[in-house]
Amino acid sequence: MSRFKCDGSYKDDMNEYTEAVFDKYGASSRSAEREVMILADEGNTVALKLYADMIFYKKILRKNAYRDAFALYMESAGLSASEDGTLNISERAYPLSYWPIAFCLVNYRRGSFLIKSETIDLIDKMTLAERLSMALELAVASLQYAVIPGALNLIGLILYEVSGNEDLYKEIKDVIEENIPIKSSLADMAEEYFKEAAQKGYVYAANNLAAREADRISKLTDDTAEEDLKEAVNRYIGYLKISADRYEPYAANRLGLFYMTGEIKGKGGTTYHKAYTDTALAKEYFNKATVCPDVNSAWAFFNLIKYFHKDYDNDIEHMNEHMDYIKELNPEVYGLAMEL
Repeated sequence: MSRFKCDGSYKDDMNEYTEAVFDKYGASSRSAEREVMILADEGNTVALKLYADMIFYKKILRKNAYRDAFALYMESAGLSASEDGTLNISERAYPLSYWPIAFCLVNYRRGSFLIKSETIDLIDKMTLAERLSMALELAVASLQYAVIPGALNLIGLILYEVSGNEDLYKEIKDVIEENIPIKSSLADMAEEYFKEAAQKGYVYAANNLAAREADRISKLTDDTAEEDLKEAVNRYIGYLKISADRYEPYAANRLGLFYMTGEIKGKGGTTYHKAYTDTALAKEYFNKATVCPDVNSAWAFFNLIKYFHKDYDNDIEHMNEHMDYIKELNPEVYGLAMEL
């Protein structure tokens, strides 16, 4: 049985949040944000998680955003650390806070936007094996209370990393076996978790699957049957479409580039599949990559200017607008765009 469990009091906290905040102010108004902060100060576990989200995703500016958000997630999850590093666990917890803590444990100064995180003392003192073990426990525990695609994806990431590192596997083998029934190889199990998360619309799981398919395609030989290659490419397209059709910029831009040039990049190199090129679809997906912009959207604006330059020839205002977006989103891409 998991050491992370909830006593059910979070349901009362959810009702309190709904009545005091959501029903009156909605989910994302400034008034709602202020009321969430007040409710969090009073110890409401649901509000603590929402307050942490606002800081983590930089809707509220803080000098040490990730450190402050992590502390609030911990409080929401009923977790604290003693001076000697002992983890204190309370059952007065909001289970949806388990998985963002797990996300931080996996990615802190290793990946995602946490790669440049300010110091988080608790995580800093842990070994990689300790971090992945606790993250796995928390992700699995969160799924006992709700369907959380992000937690499914995180479990897949942990299993995939461990599958390629025998020493790391030995260190956390017992934790894996205590929390997850072993049905096949860890790499195959990781892929099943990614697929389940992707089926539930979690875009980053779909991106993980697309990346793995790209790796497979890049390592295929000239002897590969045409039908097998076609199936692999169609899987790659299908995984990217799950994300791209939900306006995830990285996937939409990669799919746009695929339809423009036939390019698939994997660990084994870059391959081209010209039979799939379709300029209309390329333009559609480059544009989709700009709807909900992040740093990856800069590449989509770049590709629109590069491949559809005629759209800008007689519209300097349109060109300047997109160049400004590139400069704001990703200055490195702006330098490349200036050379077009």
